[in-house]
Amino acid sequence: MRILAAALIALVATACAHRATSPPVEASGFLEDYKLLRPGGPNELALVYRNPKAVWTSYDKVLLDPVTLWRSGSKALDPVPREDLLRLVTDFQSAVRTRLREDFQFVDAPGPGTMRIRLAITEAQGSDPVLDVLTASRGTGRAHPAGNGPLHAETRRFIAAASIEGEIRDAQTNVLLAEGIDRRRSDVPPHETWADLDRAFASWAERVFGRLEARTRGH
Repeated sequence: MRILAAALIALVATACAHRATSPPVEASGFLEDYKLLRPGGPNELALVYRNPKAVWTSYDKVLLDPVTLWRSGSKALDPVPREDLLRLVTDFQSAVRTRLREDFQFVDAPGPGTMRIRLAITEAQGSDPVLDVLTASRGTGRAHPAGNGPLHAETRRFIAAASIEGEIRDAQTNVLLAEGIDRRRSDVPPHETWADLDRAFASWAERVFGRLEARTRGH
């Protein structure tokens, strides 16, 4: 009986440990498989997965999909000015393209040595019956009235609650190479202006794609 009791205790402890290392994820539906995600290490995304079989040094080109913004229902973000949402995705995409251009060749079609990168700003639940998706290619075509000045109060609230989700696949085979979710850290002051936010986008792109560059160069 003592042996049986010890075995049961070990089994329960193992199950609890497994649950503790499987982070709760509020899935927007942007990524294909959220169960692969695990907590990231220092200076990594909050949740991350990397394919252990990926040969990163074989990639030197990027096929970048338009950045998207996912929200639950067409009216969920009505308090946030639509032009702010469109600027969010276009400014984020600009920061990403600027950083990637330093180390990778951009291409428009799948080919050898090409990574396909998909990114989204999300505040949505995949279980919701209606999801609204905005893309960076649907900009207003005119200058934003706030310039680099203060963010709208509802835009600040949205940014504080939103996540960045992304995945990298082999553009030819569609094999998943990596995916992740990142959120604003609680110890980082909230962004007050568009200039603050653009600096944050540039810093995020440097942190994430600097590590990607190091992997593809074999560092």
